[in-house]
Amino acid sequence: MNIPVKTLKSGFSLPVYGLGTWEMGGRWEADVSNDEAEIAAIKAAIDHGVTHLDTAESYGAGHAEELIAEAIKGYDRSKLFIASKVSAQNQRYDDLLRACEASLKRLGTDYLDMYMPHRFPEPGIDIKDTMRALDRLMDEGMIRNIGFCNLTVNRLQAAQACTNHQIVCNQLEYSLQFREAEAKGVVEYCQQNDVMVVAWGPLHKGAMEQAGILEEMAEKYGKTPYQIAINWLISQPNVVTIPKTTQAAHLEENLGALGWNLSAEDTDRLTREFPNQQTISQRVSLDYAADVQP
Repeated sequence: MNIPVKTLKSGFSLPVYGLGTWEMGGRWEADVSNDEAEIAAIKAAIDHGVTHLDTAESYGAGHAEELIAEAIKGYDRSKLFIASKVSAQNQRYDDLLRACEASLKRLGTDYLDMYMPHRFPEPGIDIKDTMRALDRLMDEGMIRNIGFCNLTVNRLQAAQACTNHQIVCNQLEYSLQFREAEAKGVVEYCQQNDVMVVAWGPLHKGAMEQAGILEEMAEKYGKTPYQIAINWLISQPNVVTIPKTTQAAHLEENLGALGWNLSAEDTDRLTREFPNQQTISQRVSLDYAADVQP
């Protein structure tokens, strides 16, 4: 299928739906036991029209990147949008350059469509050095866009102040249940400042299954609750999402969230009435004690 694309005023574009690869190839250490199935899952996503593939050097200690490299053999690289991330401890100038080179090698490509610090650099690493390294990678054509992950407004502003290149996205945990990015004004800031929000963790199946409002909306639109949850995200300006799927049935269900729209009234109602909303991220809280002050 042709997956709809969102485009910023700057011209940067992303499909509304991409494939996340967290826990493919292991968690923090490589696990090769499911390689065949996970490679097949990545291929299935591409065959269904998914072009945005999101990964990180930390996923399976780099093995997720290797799985993507294997999966994309035989596909037109120029039609894929591959994004990877550098860990917080690897964001000194020289370390970041080496990390990018290692990711490119594992991915079997000579450029990344987007490269993102996974978090703000750890204490002792100057954000200016991080951004200087990213600028060099941009200037040398090794990366084509700079993104970031898990940033508060203050930290996004601090990073942007250190580069002449636009930071095109902020990747955040954001879903009907986990609303920290919304509560802290990060989503609104990105929307007002031409930054794409890439929502990870969009589906929390326990919460979704207990939410009567999703069942009600699913019946109204002839969709599943998970399709309603994804559509709620991508109905918002500058918001796209990257669920992880390893089963064909789940992929096809998720893709059924595309090509139609919740009404503005129903979008607003879900925003207000979804039960048990959490204002602290499940895995990566934005409320860092060492947040940059304005």
